[in-house]
This record gives sequence, C-alpha cells and structure tokens, in this order.
Amino acid sequence: MLRLIRSEWQLLLFGFLMTFWSSPGQTFLISLFSGEIRAELRLSDGEFAGIYSLATLASAVVVIWSGALVDRIDLKKLSLFAVFGLALGCAMMSISNSVLMLLISLFVLRQLGQGLMFIISSTAMVRYLEEHKGKASALASIGYAVAEAIMPGLLVALLLWVGWRQSWQVAAVLLLIFMVPAILYLLRDHKHRHANYLARLDDTDQGSTRTYRRRQWTRQEVLRNRYFYLFAPGLMSQPLMFTGFIFHQVHLVESKGWPLIGWAALFSLYALVSVATKLICGPLIDRFGAIRMIPLVALPMGLGLVILAVSESLAWGGVFLVLTGITVGFQSTAVAPFWSEMYGNQHLGAIKSLGAAAMVFCTALSPIVIGWQIDLGASMETLAMAAAGYVFLTSALAWYACRSHARSVNRI
Repeated sequence: MLRLIRSEWQLLLFGFLMTFWSSPGQTFLISLFSGEIRAELRLSDGEFAGIYSLATLASAVVVIWSGALVDRIDLKKLSLFAVFGLALGCAMMSISNSVLMLLISLFVLRQLGQGLMFIISSTAMVRYLEEHKGKASALASIGYAVAEAIMPGLLVALLLWVGWRQSWQVAAVLLLIFMVPAILYLLRDHKHRHANYLARLDDTDQGSTRTYRRRQWTRQEVLRNRYFYLFAPGLMSQPLMFTGFIFHQVHLVESKGWPLIGWAALFSLYALVSVATKLICGPLIDRFGAIRMIPLVALPMGLGLVILAVSESLAWGGVFLVLTGITVGFQSTAVAPFWSEMYGNQHLGAIKSLGAAAMVFCTALSPIVIGWQIDLGASMETLAMAAAGYVFLTSALAWYACRSHARSVNRI
C-alpha cells in the first residue's frame, strides 16, 4: 500500500478529496440542520423527511443518466462541473425560504454530492488502478470517514456561531477554494493515464484469452443478468438501514434516554473503525476478489442492529456504531471493485450509476418509511430487529449468488 501511495499519490488524493467534499450532499451533514430548517420553514419531522425523500428519489432517477457521463466526459472537466454544481447547491440551500426552494436545493446537493462526486471518485480508482483496485478504493473512501469524524463538530460550532444559512455559504466558498485548485493540479497529467487505460482496454478486447470476468458488459446487458438482482439487495442493505436510523437518530437517542452529546462523541469511534476496516479490507479484496467478500459485508451491521434492539445502555449503542463502522468501511471499499470484477471497466460509470441509483433510492425510502412507522407507534427496538432480519436474509441471498456465479465461471 505504501508503494501504491508513493507511485499514485496524486490520483489517490484526488479520490480522497472528492469523497471528503461530497459531505454537503450526505445525510449525516444535512440532518444536522434539520431542526433549524424545520423551525424556520414551519415543517414537521414527517414533512421534512418527505421533502428530503422526494429530492433523493428524483436524484436516484437522474443519476442513472449523470453517472454514465463518467464514461464519456474528461475526468477533470466532469469533476470541476460536479464541484461547481455542489457549491451552487450549498448557496441555494442558504437562501431557501420555501418548500419548493428547499426541494430543489436538496436535489442538487444529493445529485452532485452523494451521487456524482462519489461515482467519479470510485470509478477513477478501479478504472485507472485496476491491479490495486481494493487498496485504491479503500484509500480514496477514507475521505468520507474523515468527513464523518470532523465535519459534524465543525459545522455544529459554525452553526452556533453564524447560523444555518451562513454555514451553507461558508461551505460553498470552502468547497471552491479547496477543490478547484486541487483538481487542476492533481489531474494535470491525467490525459496520459487515460490514454494508457484505453490502450490496455484495447489489448484486452483483442486478446485471444478473454475470460468471463474480463467481458466488458453494457448497462443493458447488466439489467438482463440475474446476478445483478441477486447481489443488489445485499449491497443496498447498509445504505437502506443505516441512513434511516441516522436520519432519525435524535428520536433514537431520546427513546433510549441517552445524552445526545454522548451519542455524538461515539461517532469518532465509528469513523476510526470504518477507516481501519477500509485499510484491512483493501488488500484482502485485491487478494481474494470483491465478489467473494460481498456476502460478508452487511453481517456486522446486522449483529449491531440486534444489539441495538435488545440493549438500553449507551455503551451498547457504541457497540452498534462500531459494528456498523465495520460494515460501512467494508462496503465502501468493496462495492466499486465488485462492479469492476463482475462487469468490466469499459462501461463502469454507466453500470455504477445503476447501483448508485438503487443506493440513492434506498436512502430516500428509509427515512420516510421509518418516520412513518414511528408515527404509527413502532418502537426503535422493533424497527432495529426488523432491519436485522432484512440484513441476514439479503446476505444469505448474496452468498447463494456468489456460489452460483463461481460455478458458472468454472464451467467456462
């Protein structure tokens, strides 16, 4: 890994920064402003969750198209577009004074932050560093874990100092100040790297020993492949469940009787575990393959949800976050290499956009479904146990798909 960092530090740093600065479009950051936004626009918890989910659902539809741009547009140009667009979304959020303006702002933030910036980063890692895609994905995705660790504290302080609207304006300015020069510098020699990638792809296409794994699938072919539908539910379990519980974390903490400041402090531990998991899983994926690892990804979170359901102590809440941090670190490292191993790199942006759309759809669906269940009187313990059941079921489905896929490869 150290040799990889020394030789490809520019591309790795680019991936790290893209994931780090995607945070204005992520649930963990947006939810910090929910109280102020609801109070000023006179929205209930359910109404804000509905607006958030609608914006995220719209983003899930559009990302199917926008994610495919990674296969057709120069990496530097597309990255600059995403950064300027996300900064615009931050600025729009700062002046939102109606439900419609809030909806549009949330859509821009989710589309460019959670959607496009993540697709750009993860696709670049596995496409241009294919022999080290596990380690490269791990190192780049650490940016998100670092953002989870430090952004909430900084933004809460900023929120108390200047207010929620000015906080979004500061975020827009900092995003442009840091990311525009970084992209221009770190990708200044990218044309040569891309030319080498195209040459390798052409050699693979013309080789006489093409394997099943090296087949370059199109998005239409993927949609007709049964393994996509067998693996997808397990891949979506982490964003589906964790996003829903984090969006309603204030209700979770209140129902458990935990101090909010104590719960917030545990997120640093969660972030550290997530980073450590990435660094461990990256080399393992390069050695054993991402496909074989996918059935294991969500199991720690499933166990954590069971613990959350049956325990009342804040310490056990910390265990839940630790186990979830393992799953988050595992998943963020394994997913991009998984798509690459299964379906090739030539149309990876278009294929990853399918997974991104499903992920965004899940993050849109879970807050409103869990909020609806809370309104109906369901306890967080009941919801956690139901979520654990889903995790174990989809992990078993992924294990079956993995075994079946291995047999089909061996027959070729």
